[in-house]
Amino acid sequence: MDYGVAIRNPVAGHSSTIDAKSLEWGGFQSDILGYLSDIKNLEQFADLANNACELAERLDPFLENARLMMEAMKKLSEGQITWTELRKQYGSAVANAIAKARRLDAEFSSEMERLDAQDRSSMALIEQKRKNALIEIATGLKQDLEAELWRHEQSITNINSRNVAREEREQVTTGLREQRQALLNRARYGSRALNPGQAQEVIPVQVAQPPVANSVSATGEQRGGWGTNLRNLWNSLGNR
Repeated sequence: MDYGVAIRNPVAGHSSTIDAKSLEWGGFQSDILGYLSDIKNLEQFADLANNACELAERLDPFLENARLMMEAMKKLSEGQITWTELRKQYGSAVANAIAKARRLDAEFSSEMERLDAQDRSSMALIEQKRKNALIEIATGLKQDLEAELWRHEQSITNINSRNVAREEREQVTTGLREQRQALLNRARYGSRALNPGQAQEVIPVQVAQPPVANSVSATGEQRGGWGTNLRNLWNSLGNR
């Protein structure tokens, strides 16, 4: 593109006063070609137009709310003035009532002080008598509690001694019972008394040896038998 050839607006610059005011008020350029020749300027102008339209749409409800706000504030201001006057009147009545109540309260206090001065001596005597009675009761109660505590301590000591003696007797009885049971187990199970339910792998036994076989003579009698021995004895006696 040849940038040496430029498009010019023939009517631009003939309304300088209008151009100056529009630039001052809205920031608009005097030559429309400045917007049309650049897409960025068109985009920026479109954003301004859209923002202006949105603001314009917000204008009517805003103005209506502003009118209602102003009227309401006016009423509130007038109401506040009236309220202040009413409170002033009410405050005067309340102040008078408070002053009257304070005066009556002061009179009542003075009368009570006078009665207190008359009765204070009597009350002091009654209070001292009450304190003396309470001290006497507390002293007697303390002595009774100490005696009862000593009695309970003695009872507890005796109970503890009996418990120790009973435990010792139970230990001795248990020991004798265990010893007697151990002796019975040894008499019943022998060396298995420690483990009566356990089977032994090897039981100690003595195996019998078989008898020696006697030889048989030619007559059919066993040599070394009882009959042979008896005959030999008889023969030897007869030979003598």
